[in-house]
This record gives sequence, C-alpha cells and structure tokens, in this order.
Amino acid sequence: MAYSREEQETSLVFDNSTGKWNVYSTVQKHIRKLSKITELITLEREDGRPIAIKCTLTEKQVSMKKERVMSEEQRIKTVERLSKVRNAK
Repeated sequence: MAYSREEQETSLVFDNSTGKWNVYSTVQKHIRKLSKITELITLEREDGRPIAIKCTLTEKQVSMKKERVMSEEQRIKTVERLSKVRNAK
C-alpha cells in the first residue's frame, strides 16, 4: 500500500567520516529525481514501482542555497533587462 501524504518523507543524513549523504525516501517526486542521478536500493514496491528507497549521494550532489527573494521592482528591472537582450539579437 502506497504511503499517504502525511506518511511520506525524505531524510538525508550526512556521514562526515565518509563525506557521503545517506538518503531514505517515500516521496515519489524525490524518488524519480534520485533515480536519475544515482543507483537506488528499493525497499518496497507497489505495482512494479518503488515506493520506498534508499541511496547514497556524494557531498557535491547535495547543495544548500538561500532562496532568492526579489522585490517587485527588482523583478520588473530583471524582466526589462532580459527583454532588451532578447530583442537585440
């Protein structure tokens, strides 16, 4: 039985001694993305598709970036700059 939305989770644990991330996930969106970048170990299946997986990622495969928040004025200026570049070609 697939996990309900309330039960779905993705956990990342960093092992500093090896420099690797250990990942466990039951979130389908994350499972699809992870399957494209590393080999998965399937823990549970339903209808032929994995519903619980674990895998290992290198330190460089995980990044933590601050979300960029733009004011309305900054957004307008950026749109105008991009428009000028596109129209210059």
